[in-house]
Amino acid sequence: MEPDEAWALFKHNVNLAVIESDEKLKEIARQVMNKCGGLPLALQVVGKAMSNRNTVQEWQDILYSLKNSGTEVVQGVQESLLPILKFSYDTLPGNIQECFLWASIFRWSLSKDSLSKLWMRLGLINNFDNLQQAYRTGRQIFKKLEESSLLYSSNDYYVDSHDVIYEMAVWIASDCGRNMNKWIVKSNGVFKVEVGSSNAENWRFASRVIISDWVEHLPILSHQCSDLSCLILGNNHMLKNIHKGFFRQMPNLTYLDLSRTGIEELPKEIKCLVNLQYLNIKFTRISSLPKELVYLKKLQYLLCSYTKLSKVENGLMSRLHNLKVIDTYPYGWVESKELKLLKKHNSIKAIGMRVVSEKVFQQLSCLPTTRLYLANVDNFISLSFDALSCKDNEFLEELKIRSCPQLKELVMNGRKTHLNDLTIRNVEKLHNIIWTDLSPPEYFHVLEKLYISECNLDNLAWVLHLPCLSLLEIKNCAEIETLFYYEEEREIQQQEVSKHRPTFPALLFLTIKKLPKLVSISNFALDFPKLLSLTVSRCPNLKKLPFKSGINNNNQRKIKIDCAKEWWESLEWDDATIPSHLQPHFLSECMFPWMEDLLDG
Repeated sequence: MEPDEAWALFKHNVNLAVIESDEKLKEIARQVMNKCGGLPLALQVVGKAMSNRNTVQEWQDILYSLKNSGTEVVQGVQESLLPILKFSYDTLPGNIQECFLWASIFRWSLSKDSLSKLWMRLGLINNFDNLQQAYRTGRQIFKKLEESSLLYSSNDYYVDSHDVIYEMAVWIASDCGRNMNKWIVKSNGVFKVEVGSSNAENWRFASRVIISDWVEHLPILSHQCSDLSCLILGNNHMLKNIHKGFFRQMPNLTYLDLSRTGIEELPKEIKCLVNLQYLNIKFTRISSLPKELVYLKKLQYLLCSYTKLSKVENGLMSRLHNLKVIDTYPYGWVESKELKLLKKHNSIKAIGMRVVSEKVFQQLSCLPTTRLYLANVDNFISLSFDALSCKDNEFLEELKIRSCPQLKELVMNGRKTHLNDLTIRNVEKLHNIIWTDLSPPEYFHVLEKLYISECNLDNLAWVLHLPCLSLLEIKNCAEIETLFYYEEEREIQQQEVSKHRPTFPALLFLTIKKLPKLVSISNFALDFPKLLSLTVSRCPNLKKLPFKSGINNNNQRKIKIDCAKEWWESLEWDDATIPSHLQPHFLSECMFPWMEDLLDG
């Protein structure tokens, strides 16, 4: 950029009032600007970093640091930017610096929510009372990094960074080029990432090793890896064994991720990891936890969801006094006596587990339950949501209710929930959902996924205005004739309200399958402002779709309709223009309906 353009861009990012108030400060600011070599990214990043510096002394200190970085920016030479951009990194607090490195090196592959969870589990977010508080802190950290122009949002969901910022993060992670194997990263997922060299000899220099590369065998380590604090081996599905002596070489390991590997058991040598704070074995074939885990006195996170684990041995978890998060959801569980002991620790911030009895349920209701699976519990007739977790459901994020044969009603009471994912399945006596304190959109204000199967709920109109619902699946409900309807005396009033509050404001995917008596989806036309896909299967009596005229006016993309060709051709239309906004995709009729039932679970 020309000097005048560069100065204008730089001033746009700093505190202009401060610079204009003092001629000496303005001169120093120009010198700082000149160090950026007219490169827009450097001007923006350094300017943002200086936006809260208000004194001449602060600016002089920064100028001195830049002059002694040992590098002048040369136009077009990308590597020379790194020390200048590092200045913005250096102004961040220590824990946020580490947050930035993780976010940058794993850009493309992490959502904002996943990033907050990663920071929390790495110990970079501490001193939180519950997960929601930790997530808020994570969002604040991301906002700080975004304001510093070090990260940005990709598609409003994923995290990304400029290529040069990514290169800077890799450079910093290697001690500014002095130790290229301090971080060893090898990932051949959707986006290939490679930092350092993953051969066994280099592990001795590493503080963090992250390998997701279809590894079948771990390296034989003939030396101690004393600096190694973080080992991530997730997604190596072919990795089935951890050989003898492997864990003995990493005495200072604090973070171990073995998720989505083929490992079937943890070796007894895991007891050597006396500094371990985080253990993740999610989505593995592990069916039991070794008693040697009791030696891991510093363990804070034990994540065992979607394993073959069922009952956890008594006395194991209650002897780990520093546990913050326990997740054995949806299949693993512990006895009520063990939960009672865990409650006394006062360290538990989140727990996910299966409920196998009323006694277990009573103990879990006094704990910060975040994920709950109620299955095959016979004596529930009415279930109140405020009893699912302590503090009126403040913590609950995911709930599955399945095969509770006596359950007749759900009572939505207490404060609004943070429930994100709700499944109600094979509860044939369930007819009523009772709302006591809040309206459905207020109560389920962040619910994104709803699955209803093998139930006979009378009316699902409560889902129509859920603000975040993006996926709705309704299957195998033998008695339902109309999914969403309003009583006649309320219909006019409701239609008036709906003009100002569209139905399904966030719904992307709607699936309706095996509803043999279904005649109508709704008794009034519905809005689907964001719908991408509608799947209809084995609903022989459904002859109309409830789309309004002018559907999809704000979306150039046609809505995909997955259905049988014969069913599509038999549909009746009140408005002949509606089919032009839809794109049918014909499904092959299954020759053996029982096979489809089996696949649907």
